[in-house]
Amino acid sequence: MLPKYSIRIERFKELPVAVIKFDSTIDILSSCIYNGGRRETDIIAIMQVDPDYMCDDPVVDVKAMMNSLSLPEQTVVFMTAAEVDKVITDSEIEYGDHKVAAIATAGLSNQVIAGDELTDWEYKHKISQKRREALMSHGGTINTIGIVDIPLEDNAMVNAVIAVTEAKTAAMQDLGWKETGTTSDAVAIVCPKDGNKILYCGTGFGAGIALARAVRTSIRGCLIKRGDFPYDMSDEDIDKLRCKYR
Repeated sequence: MLPKYSIRIERFKELPVAVIKFDSTIDILSSCIYNGGRRETDIIAIMQVDPDYMCDDPVVDVKAMMNSLSLPEQTVVFMTAAEVDKVITDSEIEYGDHKVAAIATAGLSNQVIAGDELTDWEYKHKISQKRREALMSHGGTINTIGIVDIPLEDNAMVNAVIAVTEAKTAAMQDLGWKETGTTSDAVAIVCPKDGNKILYCGTGFGAGIALARAVRTSIRGCLIKRGDFPYDMSDEDIDKLRCKYR
């Protein structure tokens, strides 16, 4: 059964924090800055930081946020400079026997093709500043939480990471980007803790197909909300994409 969750927006130092609370303890594998790796938890937070955030020890700031909001020690925490309260998007998808969900926040400015160096930061930075007129800030990170309805073995968790990552890139391509993600992306895979675990969750299997579709929908939704379209795209083409994916 798909783990049930709720999303609420809190504030820390005047910036939003999305708190995702599950009704029961879940298994999670993530690349998060705090409590990353394989864990058991019932709460995930996505913490917004200043656009030009620099810190030698961000865990100190994470713990200060957790203390301020009275979040438990087992909280798994993402960070982003994207406007959490404006762009957070969740989607549920059913495919075959599976029902899955994806929660994402996304913003672009440090997008890059995987393997390339980020050599045009100043240009991208200036473009992002223009978006600030419509939103609060600028800055990028694509944070993705994929939630499946069946328990996963470790190898299936990693399999799901691949499906989520490929779906993230597909969402960017849907909107005309050639880049594959940003330099600071993070991902989490969530599944029920109890029950018979499956071995596979890639794009050749029902749960993986459903997960990829949900992630693609959520990330695309975030980028559309934020107005993150390629710099050289015409207003007419942007309007067509908005209509296509609304």
